[in-house]
Amino acid sequence: MKKVNAINNITLHYARLPQYPYGTSGKPYDFYIEDSFLKLLETAFKDVFIHCPLGKPDIITSAGTLVGKAGEHGSGKAFDLDAIFWKDHQLITNNYIHQKELYLGIESFLRKHFGLVLNYHYPNHTDHWHVDSSVSVDYNESSKSETFYLQMVLKDIYQKPVVIDGVSGPQTRRFTKEVFGRLKIDTPITTKINYLKFLDITGKIAFKLSEEQQNPLQLLENLEVVINRLPVNDKHQVNEALNAFLVHHTTSTWINSIQPHQDIENIIDTVIT
Repeated sequence: MKKVNAINNITLHYARLPQYPYGTSGKPYDFYIEDSFLKLLETAFKDVFIHCPLGKPDIITSAGTLVGKAGEHGSGKAFDLDAIFWKDHQLITNNYIHQKELYLGIESFLRKHFGLVLNYHYPNHTDHWHVDSSVSVDYNESSKSETFYLQMVLKDIYQKPVVIDGVSGPQTRRFTKEVFGRLKIDTPITTKINYLKFLDITGKIAFKLSEEQQNPLQLLENLEVVINRLPVNDKHQVNEALNAFLVHHTTSTWINSIQPHQDIENIIDTVIT
């Protein structure tokens, strides 16, 4: 067991109440991590940030590693990742809706190294990634956590109208086969080599998309997602206000002048060739 306050020269912070609110950079903190799991974290973070267009961050905030409870946390073999801070950018995990591409790029590379990754859609994990190596790295259709990830990238990266419910049914299988064909990856996804190739390519595509995510059109799409999650009465009022803004002549002229995102098909071709 080692006490660390940094991984790969990335400072580790703690940011949870009562002293340090979630979403802030918090304060430097010492974490206890089992030796072999620390090496795995070092390898995984190196892979993530070599490929991430933002490069290596300054700070990672964690909700904990060694915790007095059963499971991998009880032996210091798990890591809860709350947020990542670069000099001029940040990723807060519960902001997934607004940073889908960056979030999924990072998760794709994390999954290459950790068999268990619990994310935004997994119960009680909206505000952090939990990663550990208690299971092998592969895709199992019965795994809710792995299916959540697959459905998230099918919808938010590959633009397939899949329902994100954590259940691998006919719809998920059909869209997965379509995407694998487009990426020129052999099927099935349950074969480890195919799954690893999918994670690598998807991570690179998601990162390329993340470089464009501040396009105003994307921000409007994100706002619509948030509105659709509001209670019915509130949703109606906010939708009316947004629609009034969008149909205004000046606004519509400005929106029509904005260049849309780079086409996903061109990005796929760039990555796989």
